[in-house]
Amino acid sequence: MKRLTDLINKAIEKIESTKSIIQIVSHLDCDGIAAASIMASVLIRMNKNFQITFANRISEELIKTLKERKPELVIFTDMGSGYLDLINKLNLNLIVLDHHQIEGSPSENVIHINPEEFELKLSGSGITYLLAKEMLKNNSLAPLAIVGTIGDVSYPTNSKLFETPLIEAEIGLNLFGRFSRPLHKALEFSGIPGINEEAKAIQFLSEIGIKPQEDGKWRTLNDLSDEEKKRLTDAIVKESLKHEKFSKKLIFGNILTLKNFPDELKDAKEFATILNACANMNEPAIGLALCLGNGKALETARNLLKAYRKVIGNYMKWIEDNPDRIKKTEFANYILGEDFINENFIGTIVSMLFRSTEKTLIGFGNSKDGIKVSGRSKEVNIRDILVEAAKVCGGKGGGHKSAAGAIIPAGTQKKFIEVCEKLLKEKLIKI
Repeated sequence: MKRLTDLINKAIEKIESTKSIIQIVSHLDCDGIAAASIMASVLIRMNKNFQITFANRISEELIKTLKERKPELVIFTDMGSGYLDLINKLNLNLIVLDHHQIEGSPSENVIHINPEEFELKLSGSGITYLLAKEMLKNNSLAPLAIVGTIGDVSYPTNSKLFETPLIEAEIGLNLFGRFSRPLHKALEFSGIPGINEEAKAIQFLSEIGIKPQEDGKWRTLNDLSDEEKKRLTDAIVKESLKHEKFSKKLIFGNILTLKNFPDELKDAKEFATILNACANMNEPAIGLALCLGNGKALETARNLLKAYRKVIGNYMKWIEDNPDRIKKTEFANYILGEDFINENFIGTIVSMLFRSTEKTLIGFGNSKDGIKVSGRSKEVNIRDILVEAAKVCGGKGGGHKSAAGAIIPAGTQKKFIEVCEKLLKEKLIKI
């Protein structure tokens, strides 16, 4: 771990010695917004001048823009490790804080810090926080690292690295919307058979002696007394026992409450959902403002979340109405989103549909750079598949073992699928 400590200290020295503008470049997703917010918080406390750019990927165009801006220092957060060949073209001072799998080797002007090289399981915001914690000599930014980690979903949130009085952890009812959603609606969307309809949820609460409303207002889970929460928990356990296929793990688990945020952001999972909505609706600045404590951004974020859910609903309905847009093969299913699904949403749609299948799932959505690809798999290393298939098509892939993505040239989708099929056949037959 000495090498990791040395790299962190080297990065700190570089940041502290920078006198003029610092450019942060961060991934356009929940983890990326959280990572950029952590770095911005550090630079604000150090009275450094900085600007932030969010991007889906590192491209030749982005590299050209950075060359023209000529900042004294560029810090990449939650991106960069898979694009070292492009980053090396920048004759600037560079720091890369990323967790994605590494492609290439950094040049001498790049301080590259990736937890994968040290067998650490950290998200982009997690590794950025590791640097921030050392710089500030406190753990005040741990809540943002937790939110980003939850948004990434591939990494554990129980690391001792995140321990702080600002985060309260407990085992209990893991209903989405503990602070912001009426309790009967939280139960309706919980997936618990028997109470997964609004009328049934209200009746369920009434039968166990819990008032859904008080003083004309719908109550949330957080509004309940300790005795009411215990009564609700016992009743849910009894209800779930009636249904053999329903797993209690879906509603009971580790609950993380963030102390110093408004009610709607106190639940780490809800906060992550809002940041994800800001990213996918192409409004990362609103998410950044929330992370930095700007309460005025909350109303805008609420509206973005509503719009985001509506868009997701429309896409799911489109898929339901157009079954021919899912190409099914022996080895995988392919969502042919093309111009119908925005590239910002294809990853979310793939993730949602993947929950109900054991089969490898790959989705496509057109973008200005070509075709955005997103894949999920429990069967194979989907990153290796997408990276190889993208390379054959003249594109580039990256990501993680179970969740990865790629960008490929327009017109190469058919060829990409053919290559994926060949690679999947080789891998799955061996299994």
